[in-house]
Amino acid sequence: MRDPSSTSEKESGPLKPGDRFGDCTVERLLGQGSMGSVYLVRASDGVQYALKVMDPELARKDPTYKERFLHEAVFAMKIHHKNLISVHDAGEESERGFCYILMDYMPGGTVKDLVKKKGALPISQAIQIATQVAVAMEVAHVHGIIHRDIKPDNIMFDADGTPKLADLGVARFADDARVTQVGMIVGTPAYMAPEQMLNSHHIDARADIYSLGLVLYEMLAGKSPNVGSTVMGLLAKSIKGEPLPDVRTMRPEVSASVAYVLSLMLAPKVENRPSTSRTAVDLLTRAAAGLLLMPEARSEAAAARPRPSWWKSPVVVIALVLLALVGGFMAAWWICSARNGDSAAEEGEVR
Repeated sequence: MRDPSSTSEKESGPLKPGDRFGDCTVERLLGQGSMGSVYLVRASDGVQYALKVMDPELARKDPTYKERFLHEAVFAMKIHHKNLISVHDAGEESERGFCYILMDYMPGGTVKDLVKKKGALPISQAIQIATQVAVAMEVAHVHGIIHRDIKPDNIMFDADGTPKLADLGVARFADDARVTQVGMIVGTPAYMAPEQMLNSHHIDARADIYSLGLVLYEMLAGKSPNVGSTVMGLLAKSIKGEPLPDVRTMRPEVSASVAYVLSLMLAPKVENRPSTSRTAVDLLTRAAAGLLLMPEARSEAAAARPRPSWWKSPVVVIALVLLALVGGFMAAWWICSARNGDSAAEEGEVR
């Protein structure tokens, strides 16, 4: 979003400080994006909210944008979770001709702000933020929603520092794809999964897991692995299926187990990623606690493990001896039988 201090009167959207909106008074512009403007408003009881207003021009040009915008509100008003931003009201303001969403105000800024200010975050903090966002993603996924725009700007903090996932405006309902045109790229290219770059319509929860992996990478490394890349360059990488550099090349103190889980989340092939956000949460939690056994460590442990000495058991030894005796007896009987048969045959020939 643009810095409101550099926003002209024309760009400030349909509202300005001092305007009334229902029970609220507009205090200031928080920012602007491609879909519209966000204002800080205060209700008569003193509670502050964020009012997201869609650019009326978008709805006039393409009704699809209006439908997508209101889909965000419909979902967010139904689902409540501590790591999802709560929506309190939504609809269309017919008098002034715009759609709006009234939601919780997040005074703590975004992950983007945090990384810009502090650079690489403490490893434990980065993992904690990622796991809480993954839990929020799982809530959405269980309800058939793919977010499709997980990025640092869309992870916000409340006054207590709790991370919350925002902006479901480009989310797709798994059973209702009308809000997305086939072949339309939806999301932010620098944080898209390879398959999302190629086809934004046919993706599943694992695309969100990849995007969250990129956010976690950025929190650990202090910058995005795709920084400076063009859309065409990212598309070329997606087609080739190129893996990203190991995060430890930029942050050596990241443990091997955390780097391993991150590599799973960022696997170019969708089938190699964790199948659910809940699985990603479990892997990250175990890796952070040092409880995740790496594949290499498993192999080494198996090689070092003493082989079972079942063959030394007395019962097994006796059984083997008996088996050998029975086998020897049967072989001797068969040889004797064969010799007796040969002798009988010779006597018949003499007679």
